Amino acid sequence: MLMNNMTPMYATKKFNEIYSSVGDITTENTFLYDYHNIGIPAIISDTNATTLFYLLSAKFGNSPIANYSEDQFKLKLFSVIFQYGPTWEKKLEIQSHLRDLGPEDIVIGGKAIYNHAYNPGEIEAEGASSTTNQPELQYINDQNVTNYTKSQMDAYTQLWDLLATDVTSEFLARFNNLFKKFVQPGTYFFVEDTDEQ
Repeated sequence: MLMNNMTPMYATKKFNEIYSSVGDITTENTFLYDYHNIGIPAIISDTNATTLFYLLSAKFGNSPIANYSEDQFKLKLFSVIFQYGPTWEKKLEIQSHLRDLGPEDIVIGGKAIYNHAYNPGEIEAEGASSTTNQPELQYINDQNVTNYTKSQMDAYTQLWDLLATDVTSEFLARFNNLFKKFVQPGTYFFVEDTDEQ
């Protein structure tokens, strides 16, 4: 009895077979071209879209897509970018600003200002009868200001916690469902009877 191991190709293309390069907005069948022309608004910058392509390629490049329809895969891909890309982009920007803060910046705390005016009813504005709708006082009799300063240890601990969040891994996890969970192609054995009867 002779057994032949027939290992088929994946039933769907891999990410890097669909997008072999980031391309540009003028070259068809490239990531940036589809990003601008698929019909879903291009909501993050081209610089971040380019970075995202390389991140997706690094994580999913050899992963077969979950959809048999490449067009549906592309729509889902750019839908995820539309939904979660702006938040990822803003978080990257915030983390960049946080990394640039110096020691003198991180110890600055909040400020509390307390004003007091005697007989404020004399200047009550029209329509200000509700306590939730009071206008600001036009004058004050005294003012107390409290400036808070953090210790360097507290300031660095707070900064450490803010920088420890990996915003990119969280964003890339949004794309997991676009790819097959089990990427090993199936193995089929064909049995051929070679015994003579």
